[in-house]
Amino acid sequence: MSIEEIIKAVRWCIDEESNNTSEITDEKDDLYMDNIIKSKINDALHWIAITAASSPVLSDSKSIGSTSDTIQVSDFDSNHNIGVITMPSNMEIITINRIRGASWYKAVTPVEDTDDEALMMYDDTAKGTIDRPQAAIMRENPIKILMQPKTSTAVITYVGVSKSVSTDASTTDVSIPDKLKNAFIYYIAFLLLSAYDDTKASQMYTIALQQLGVNQTSK
Repeated sequence: MSIEEIIKAVRWCIDEESNNTSEITDEKDDLYMDNIIKSKINDALHWIAITAASSPVLSDSKSIGSTSDTIQVSDFDSNHNIGVITMPSNMEIITINRIRGASWYKAVTPVEDTDDEALMMYDDTAKGTIDRPQAAIMRENPIKILMQPKTSTAVITYVGVSKSVSTDASTTDVSIPDKLKNAFIYYIAFLLLSAYDDTKASQMYTIALQQLGVNQTSK
């Protein structure tokens, strides 16, 4: 989704929903409004990553639109044949669906490294093998994934959105799954209308949450 497409979509929301559309658009020139919208993009991406991670929309994460990358594996603990993958630093990772090492017979869904199951990597009787591999997520910045046995590369399937996007060029691509786009656009509209104390701002926020399957009364 390009910056230009985002601006058009947010403006459409404002035209359709805002009580004070004429006041907002008439008092400020187009460039000024566009710059305000651009300034909210990274905040909205961060909000999407945090909110979607715990929302019902992830109950069927395959339908959201996942990304698959082949990533180089580095050594983490050579004594236990554990490798580590560093996720792209330019992405906010919402969820990791699966990982498959180059020589593994099957893919696995990684557990958290705080889970007791992650300790199995250090148990000679239960450690990961090519037919029963193991993986664990390390919540660092950027996110890392431990994998056993270590391979040269691994294919990671995950759901994520862009992070720290440069909004200087209108053609800049903002990576966001199709199923999260509406929530993203409505949240930017919420931020923009909030700045103008528009009474429709709260409605925009409610719609953004609804797009993620979240009931605002539970927030």
